[in-house]
Amino acid sequence: MGGGASTLKDAVGPASETEIKDAFNTLAEADRARVLAALNGGASASAGQSKGTVCIAGAGNAAHVFIPYFSNLGYTVNVFADFKDEAERLQKGIDDNDGIMIHDRCDPDNIKEYKGKPAMISKDASVSVPAADYIIAALPSFAVKHVLTGIKPHLKQGAIVYIMPGQGGPDFVAKEVLGDEIKAGKVTMAGIIPMPLNCRITDWGKRVELAALKASYDLASVPAANAGKAAEALSGLLGGRKVNPIGNYCGIALHCSNPNLHPARLYGLFGPDSQLGLYEDGKVYPDNPLFYETWDDKSSDWCQKISDERKAVWKAICDKVPGTGEPDQVPAVKPYIEAIYAGQIKDSSTLSGCFNTNDGYKGFKCPMVEVEGGWAPDFKNRYFTEDIPEGFAMYKGIADLAGVETPVIDEIFAFFQKFMGKEYIKDGKLCGANVPETKSPQAFGITTLEALLAD
Repeated sequence: MGGGASTLKDAVGPASETEIKDAFNTLAEADRARVLAALNGGASASAGQSKGTVCIAGAGNAAHVFIPYFSNLGYTVNVFADFKDEAERLQKGIDDNDGIMIHDRCDPDNIKEYKGKPAMISKDASVSVPAADYIIAALPSFAVKHVLTGIKPHLKQGAIVYIMPGQGGPDFVAKEVLGDEIKAGKVTMAGIIPMPLNCRITDWGKRVELAALKASYDLASVPAANAGKAAEALSGLLGGRKVNPIGNYCGIALHCSNPNLHPARLYGLFGPDSQLGLYEDGKVYPDNPLFYETWDDKSSDWCQKISDERKAVWKAICDKVPGTGEPDQVPAVKPYIEAIYAGQIKDSSTLSGCFNTNDGYKGFKCPMVEVEGGWAPDFKNRYFTEDIPEGFAMYKGIADLAGVETPVIDEIFAFFQKFMGKEYIKDGKLCGANVPETKSPQAFGITTLEALLAD
């Protein structure tokens, strides 16, 4: 042991944890990174050379999968979890269980289990972020700004921040919070579609059930020129799965994901001539069916019509502004679902079959709440409170900027907004009183197509 190491040992030995942390925080950012790199290197040495350091933001469902998944692939994993006592709870669960166990049921005929744990967990970004080559922010959209603000002072040169899923306006938020770092070439923000995982925690900090790890992904970045580099790195993080870089970030906003699927299915359940019957205030249904396994052709019709409208918007933009992207980079719904759930669909001959025979979609109930005499739609569920004002409003807001009519999207908006106590659509445009609450371009002050497409 060298003299410097001996001096460090003598200094640390009698110090309390608080004193050690305070001393660490007085170091320059570069020196903190050196300390963390040394610690991470030691933590991963027994498993061989680390492929790089990943910092996972948050401690929710996705984090519970990504911690053991990335560590088993040879990455050093740090966790930044500053919400309430999540860091302490996660650390305790992992310590008690010697890691997080993934119960992988992606293939029901070949169920697998494996464990992994992070090199460190902290609610202090200055501890867990500086060594990270990649930041994984698999978070609800309302949490993105808080996390980006917290990690901003500690990002290393060349870091890539992956936001999953990439819809809901995270590019606008990233430009607002990390604009200087992005322009200086220090940081890349990349949005991913689809959300890689379908998963649920079954025992906090100890066990998570994985129903689906998607087979392929689309990615756009800010700046757009870095999409290829970000896609290559993400492919490595996801075990070699295909990641397609697409053109302008607008293509991610118009992509096929939950905003294409959930509003269509909800309208197929509760709208006119629907599976459960037309919903009106006070109506009660006898049962709460499975959301996907009972998916019917009426829901598929609405889903296809939304798909056609958002693709028409993207094509119009590509035609109006050459260089934005290619029309086929934003996929139609059926080939997209077939691609990301490859191997999990029993009957892909119809769009309905892609949902109701899909192992990755098994077991999810409809967004309903139990009331006296039965069940009613739960308009506080995220299928309403997130998918409609965030991704669905993004479709409509971009359509308005591009000058493309969307009668089906308008119809579904108009039906549900009254039960949600909101006004998003007014006179066929996204200009209602509650637009500022959405994640549409208009809510971020973007009023022209040119401004939307700016890098």
